[in-house]
Amino acid sequence: HRVLAYEMLHNAIIGPIGVTNAYFQLFLEGFRLPCSSTLDICDLVRNFHGGAEEFIQTAEISVIRSFDDLNIRILDAVNGPFRDDFTSACAEAGPDFADKSFETIFQEFLEATGAPCPSVFDEIKDRFNPEINLERIDSSTFRMEILCWSVSGASRVIAEGEPLRIVLVTDEDSTYMSSSTPRARRAEYLAAGICSFKTCSRSLRIPVSYLIKLLRDAYSDMDSSFPNARSAVHHWLLVQMLEAIGSYTVL
Repeated sequence: HRVLAYEMLHNAIIGPIGVTNAYFQLFLEGFRLPCSSTLDICDLVRNFHGGAEEFIQTAEISVIRSFDDLNIRILDAVNGPFRDDFTSACAEAGPDFADKSFETIFQEFLEATGAPCPSVFDEIKDRFNPEINLERIDSSTFRMEILCWSVSGASRVIAEGEPLRIVLVTDEDSTYMSSSTPRARRAEYLAAGICSFKTCSRSLRIPVSYLIKLLRDAYSDMDSSFPNARSAVHHWLLVQMLEAIGSYTVL
């Protein structure tokens, strides 16, 4: 049975050819190219905490197939007058937002695909990090991968440690920006809808005031830029994440 299990695994992954085949040997030679430290992939697997089995399991749970694979917490820290404004703005924005929590709104953004407004996106896509493969923007997991990359520094799920924290905050939130930042600069960032990314703590803080602004802006189906609030909100969040990858801010 052990021999049969090996053959089944071998045929499923490699095919019926033997490991001595020239093509397989060339692939293996390339796969085992050493790192600058002279370690190769096999060394890394053997030295992985928990061994080869733990390495495979960790690699498996790091793959993003759906929203349920994410190690994430979506929090709403909005209270006071901002709470009433946010609730009423969602109602005014129509069925895409009415009676929905921030958690639902953000999950729907992550599960959506494509560029929310292709014409606007095409005009600015050259300013994003060239390592981002924008050809995958129509993938069902593209936005989730971009979220992980911008918030944790890795475009995969990091299962160990604290989950990603996505927090909707008010303008006075003490963790959005350093308390030593001049109020005028803070106001400029908030007015521009700049989100606060902190990869060290795997957190993203989203200013509710700008979200409310987008929800209340006037839209028209005849507008080729943003025909509705949903396209505007999704474009804003997507661009914020793409711009955060490979860049540093004072936040």
